[in-house]
Amino acid sequence: MRKTLLLLAGSCSLLAACAAPPVVAPLTESQLQSMSCRQIGRETDKLNLQVDQLRGNDAVFGPDESQKQAAISAAEFRLQQLRTQSVRKLCTFG
Repeated sequence: MRKTLLLLAGSCSLLAACAAPPVVAPLTESQLQSMSCRQIGRETDKLNLQVDQLRGNDAVFGPDESQKQAAISAAEFRLQQLRTQSVRKLCTFG
């Protein structure tokens, strides 16, 4: 029973490593307008963490480099949108 559980856990972790990284969609203008400074800050933190994880992910069985670059580029574009909106709304963080 124990060997079966270990084998199952190993298989699941291997499959998780092969999953494609999440590619975030750009925000629409109406979504940007409706966001508060607090929401902008939270989303920025979440995207920064995602980009850092993708850049540091050098797993042997992970996603290929083109998938990682697409996910990083999409996250960085969304981050730029959020930075622009935070300046428009005069948000202060920290």
